[in-house]
Amino acid sequence: MSLAVTTMSPLAEAHPDRTRVVTLTPAPAVDRVYLLDGLQAGHVNRARHVEAHIAGNGVNLARDLHASGNAVCAVVPLSFEAATDLTSDEQIFRVVPVSHSIRVNTVVIGADGVTTNINQPANSLSRTDWDDLSRAVAAAADHLRADWIVVGGSVPSSRSGEGLDPLVLAEVARAVGARLCLDSPGSVVAEWLGQGVSVDLISPNIHELEEIVGKRIRTMGEAVDSGSALVSQGIGAVLISLGRDGAVVVTPTRQIWAHTSPARVVNTTGAGDAALAGMIALWRGEDDQDAIEAALVRAVRWGRAAVGLITPTISPDDIAPDHVHLGSPPRSMTLLQDLPSLPPR
Repeated sequence: MSLAVTTMSPLAEAHPDRTRVVTLTPAPAVDRVYLLDGLQAGHVNRARHVEAHIAGNGVNLARDLHASGNAVCAVVPLSFEAATDLTSDEQIFRVVPVSHSIRVNTVVIGADGVTTNINQPANSLSRTDWDDLSRAVAAAADHLRADWIVVGGSVPSSRSGEGLDPLVLAEVARAVGARLCLDSPGSVVAEWLGQGVSVDLISPNIHELEEIVGKRIRTMGEAVDSGSALVSQGIGAVLISLGRDGAVVVTPTRQIWAHTSPARVVNTTGAGDAALAGMIALWRGEDDQDAIEAALVRAVRWGRAAVGLITPTISPDDIAPDHVHLGSPPRSMTLLQDLPSLPPR
């Protein structure tokens, strides 16, 4: 039984063109963010700014969409104490009660924008926890008439050895007419594909894509070919984040590259979530050239905005109308590989 039910915000009602999205974050965390002038190993380091907030891929995604006027619901497993402390001022959460304390991640940001993440392992969930989470997602998706159900971040194991059943979520998505997106580590994507789960969208960065396909990716052509291989296995679309090289989307009929001018990097945490939020904010998964290009432009702009902020949540005011270049991916282009290889969130 959930502790809180999302309500439709007036802002969301004012934008009927925007998608309605339910996110599931099986392993939320408190992110403690420390902004330093410089980091010296083995010495006392003084932070010039510190903040803490509930986070996780699905939570970050929901907040970005909510700020943009989308109707959203973020399903999270939290203890009663954590739910009271962390979600009392939010309208977007549907909390499923669990007994364990929320994990804590440490994010250290240097003056040069280099981000170091120290992530606590995800807590395991009981079979009952998983059943409750699946029911909460189904109820939220039905309530919102969801266009997308997004599973974000780490997917922890069950204490009984049985984790999340992706076929259950796929059935929930079919029942409400929603598309299913998986924004999780490569090992989870590979596991879902092995079980024959039909996923409409995944959004890996290069390191995550390498984990999925099991090989090094050095060029744009290799990235596109890896995306195409996943599409041939039943994934509807692959949004590949390329850091300073922009992003590529691969579908059964299209391969489109988008990039813009480099951004001043403050914090890379949450940039991938922002890019995915931009992708699905107005796009419902249709295989239409104009719709996909517009979605990809939003993805690049939102991701670019996110790296310039300390917090992982962006607002419409943060998104600059920079020109975004669209075209065919240049296959021989060597990728910069400037994305940090972060552990799953």
